[in-house]
Amino acid sequence: MVLPFFVIYALFAVVTMIRDNSIRSDEYAAVLLSDYAITKYDYWASPSAFLGSYIPWTHYFNNNNMKVRWYLRAKSTDLKKVIQDTNCQSIVLVGHGSLNTWKATDMIVSNLEVEEMMNGVQKKKGEWLQLTCGEEDFSPVKMGELVMEKERVYTYGNAVTTYVFVADAIFAFQYLKNMWK
Repeated sequence: MVLPFFVIYALFAVVTMIRDNSIRSDEYAAVLLSDYAITKYDYWASPSAFLGSYIPWTHYFNNNNMKVRWYLRAKSTDLKKVIQDTNCQSIVLVGHGSLNTWKATDMIVSNLEVEEMMNGVQKKKGEWLQLTCGEEDFSPVKMGELVMEKERVYTYGNAVTTYVFVADAIFAFQYLKNMWK
């Protein structure tokens, strides 16, 4: 029973990869998957999140004419790189955090670090999808509001369970985006 599932998944993944490579736009979405799950370095966390979300998230962004770049074991330097890259127009952050923080694999990134990263950088036109808990730490300003041009910043409204993250992985952000309608 497991083998047919993996064969079907592999076929869909190959089709998704081909479609992603056929996108001609220079704009892309960056998906940053942290390895900070239960302890500081849970090396299984980002590969597991990648396997569960690769097909639906790539499909989602491809439908918006964007390629997807995946950052497994994402660090603060990866976030800085995509924030400062003008071709990156959408950002997805996955891991522990709040409205104002994200625990990258190497450190906690807060609004303060993001403000520094944005120094001299134009705001982006895409979406900020932050799959972390949505509790406010020290500021009512969401981290994504510092990076994105419009009101296309999506965060959870409070603490969430693993089931919510899994649902958003499978159904391409539907819970996250619908909670603000």
